[in-house]
Amino acid sequence: MYKCISCGKEISEEQLRGRIRCMYCGFRILMKKRPNVIKKVEAK
Repeated sequence: MYKCISCGKEISEEQLRGRIRCMYCGFRILMKKRPNVIKKVEAK
């Protein structure tokens, strides 16, 4: 999943079809959405 920086809409990889452009507003900068998982690492 990607998120448009301009309009905030979420776009899947299938919707992009090889071109990097928001299909709603046409903006060319997208941010990859990160999962909501928090990783905990034990310190030694």
